[in-house]
Amino acid sequence: MSITAESILDDLENDRLPLPTLPEVAIKVRDTVDSDDVSIRDIADIIMTDAALSARIIQVANSALYRGLSSADNVQAAVTRMGLNTVRTLATSLVMKQLFQATHPVVDKYLRQAWKVSTDVAALSAVLAKSYTKLESDSALLAGLTHSIGLSPILVKAESDPVLLNNTAELDKLIYELYPRVGAAILKNWDFPEAMVKVPEQHLDINRVHSGDVDLTDLVQVALVKTVAGSDHPLGHVKSTELASFHRLGMADDYEEIDMSGGVEEIKEAIV
Repeated sequence: MSITAESILDDLENDRLPLPTLPEVAIKVRDTVDSDDVSIRDIADIIMTDAALSARIIQVANSALYRGLSSADNVQAAVTRMGLNTVRTLATSLVMKQLFQATHPVVDKYLRQAWKVSTDVAALSAVLAKSYTKLESDSALLAGLTHSIGLSPILVKAESDPVLLNNTAELDKLIYELYPRVGAAILKNWDFPEAMVKVPEQHLDINRVHSGDVDLTDLVQVALVKTVAGSDHPLGHVKSTELASFHRLGMADDYEEIDMSGGVEEIKEAIV
């Protein structure tokens, strides 16, 4: 069966395109943090139902980004150190990687590369948020990680079309045409806020105009342009200074003023 943009969009619009689901533990953490009278113990108990997530939360709490004078040797100590809002974001972020893995070698290659770009974009977005905006760096991190999440269902669908899967030019064209829309649909299904849904939907639009202050899409777009500079990505040859989003951030001529080693590298270490 030949896979086309039209067939994928038809499947999406008629709920036939399988979309990834957010793991239950991440949903429980998010919903519990957002509820009234939540305690650190409540969140720790939820996280401890997932051994892999528990181990990662403790590992992140002891990373260069968060570590204190003493080691956090259990989940409750890790949650206490990082705070509920950060843990809410991390609970989603740390389970994201599994959505960027596949068994088919071509699909796996695409998804692994997308994950690498996403972690780079996420880390830089978090630093930009903290340095230039009043937006939460945790939200910026998650926005960066999810900006290309729409690739996964498209690539899984392409597995049924060996001709397409082995035609890099056509597959790339299909991916870049569709992944923003599919990504927005995924985040809507996950009940993400509208500001987060706009990120996959609009981040490729270099002529994007909006009123008000800088938003998460601005952050991710600027971070993405920096990350993919010189590559064959659709934004690979876009000059940052030509972006309205770049100027909305209040940045100078280019990225030289950003410390790309300290905070960015520490954040990447925590999320990969």
